[in-house]
Amino acid sequence: MNDKPFLINNEFYIDPTLGLVISQITDIETRLEPRLMHLLCLLAASPGKLVGRELLTREVWDDYGSADEGLTQAVSYLRRILNDDSKELIETVPKKGYVLNAEIKTGLPERKTKKPLKPNKKKAYWFIALLVLLVILSAYFLRNINHKGNSTQEKVIIGDKLVDSNNNKPSDGLMKEQKTKNPDKVPDTSKSSLPSSDSKK
Repeated sequence: MNDKPFLINNEFYIDPTLGLVISQITDIETRLEPRLMHLLCLLAASPGKLVGRELLTREVWDDYGSADEGLTQAVSYLRRILNDDSKELIETVPKKGYVLNAEIKTGLPERKTKKPLKPNKKKAYWFIALLVLLVILSAYFLRNINHKGNSTQEKVIIGDKLVDSNNNKPSDGLMKEQKTKNPDKVPDTSKSSLPSSDSKK
């Protein structure tokens, strides 16, 4: 098995030594077990050509008893890793073998290191926007509470007039009530006008 890294269709970076398949588009890394990597390397060694089932089972599974079934499952797994839902990248030739329909570039230098992840600016903007919204809503509710508190007018009696504590205006409703109850403004006394028993003594 060739241990040099290679690219499949300039999309998947394969490092046989580390057993890695890395998508150049999504940067997703998948680690393959040695048998699967060996199978992939055998197919990549003959791109566009039929690689027989007998050769693959002998090379990868050493003619193990259930190697034929293992080969079918392994190819299915490789298709999933290589996003080959249409089964065109790894083509099945019934009862004969498989063809890897891909451009293979070999002898590549070591895989480029990952770029450091930048902080997600969108998340920061959303957080700031949410914070500003909370401040605005808090100010709005506090203003409404204060406004309602000021709108409840306290009535205070100054002299013989009932006035609002906020604007010192007489309260018409209570003044009318006072006029009807005591039109002559005579002080209301609860004591009887009859002389008390003490005064007789």
